[in-house]
Amino acid sequence: MNISDNEIINNSKDQLLKAMKTTTEGINIHCVQGIVTLSGFVNVLFEKNKAEEIVRKIQGVKNVINNITISLDGNCSDKQLTELANKNLRNCPFSHRLLGVTAKVSGGSALLVGDTATERDREIAILEVSKTYGIVSVTSDINLSTFKNDISINNDVNMVFMQSKINVNNVSFDVEKGKVTLYGIVEKKEDIERLVTLAEAIPGVKCVKNNLQVSRVPTGIL
Repeated sequence: MNISDNEIINNSKDQLLKAMKTTTEGINIHCVQGIVTLSGFVNVLFEKNKAEEIVRKIQGVKNVINNITISLDGNCSDKQLTELANKNLRNCPFSHRLLGVTAKVSGGSALLVGDTATERDREIAILEVSKTYGIVSVTSDINLSTFKNDISINNDVNMVFMQSKINVNNVSFDVEKGKVTLYGIVEKKEDIERLVTLAEAIPGVKCVKNNLQVSRVPTGIL
């Protein structure tokens, strides 16, 4: 099924408005042969990244070029931004899992250092700091504090997948030095995201490489 550039633009606008409400007012969308360019302004880095994430999932989109600019009023120093970023880390719903993480801001760019127990916690730390007004980029130098051998991680991944409500009959994975690689077929895009998130949340997992694909066969017949 061929999706026209105009359809991609309209679908992108609809999905952005649905997910981000009025924050999409400053976002412009241009599409040529399935390649989408985002431009305009948003208030925080989180919104810039969220817009790209949403558009990448639109049917027919081949690639996304994110040229969205973060609005800055210039009133906050790096010291103030550092305080704000760390305040977000300490006050977020997952703060108890991020006690070993701190942020330092230089030139509007935040560097995260410290330790977390899981890869998922590291991603949460990056996400929370990206919600800070005035932060234009976030990089991570966070270490994983939990060590497990590959056999233990393999067992944990298998247990978590089996306990999920996702059909994993056609899913397999490898574990090598804490790195988990997922293979196989699932029924929905949402299943891929969920399985990656579940694997990332397992202590000892350093990263997750996703090679999963969505079945082209109707649900229930794999």
